[in-house]
Amino acid sequence: MAAETIQDRIEQDAIAGIQRVSADGVSVDAMSIDDRIKANEYLARKSAASKNHYGLVFRTLTPGGCG
Repeated sequence: MAAETIQDRIEQDAIAGIQRVSADGVSVDAMSIDDRIKANEYLARKSAASKNHYGLVFRTLTPGGCG
């Protein structure tokens, strides 16, 4: 069984469109797709901020053909 990513789960939920399930007197509500997308963006920002470069990339540009 392959590891499931958040993006895969959002895509599956968008296709299925199921928000609420009830069985044997137990009901379960799922997060809305908008909330899942917002949570995914939050986790991506949190992951980028935890790295040493805080999500920023610095590059040194040197002009070619000069001198």
